Amino acid sequence: MSNSGIITDLSTLTPMMQQYMGVKMQHPHSLMFYRMGDFYELFFEDAHKAAKLLGITLTHRGKANGEPIPMAGVPYHAAEGYLARLVKKGETVVICEQIGEVTGKAPVERGVVRIITFN
Repeated sequence: MSNSGIITDLSTLTPMMQQYMGVKMQHPHSLMFYRMGDFYELFFEDAHKAAKLLGITLTHRGKANGEPIPMAGVPYHAAEGYLARLVKKGETVVICEQIGEVTGKAPVERGVVRIITFN
């Protein structure tokens, strides 16, 4: 998922970004809040969409296919307000939390703990 939306070689990504892609592929049509420490981060197309809908900064983290990976984020302690705004706009949001412990250089285990939709 570079700017063209396609990652041709997942092995070129960091272990954390490979983990992100594995979860995102299970929820391709939802925005994914991916917990990174004190923030929920969104990447690729999700970052562009969230930045536009929420008026938050679009930046980047790392590279995919030689291109910067778009990233936007919100503090975890303020997430409920951002989630409410997205759902009110008709978005479905997947919350992916850190569920494991930090062990060495491997990425912290993460998993989907909540899916929020407009009823």
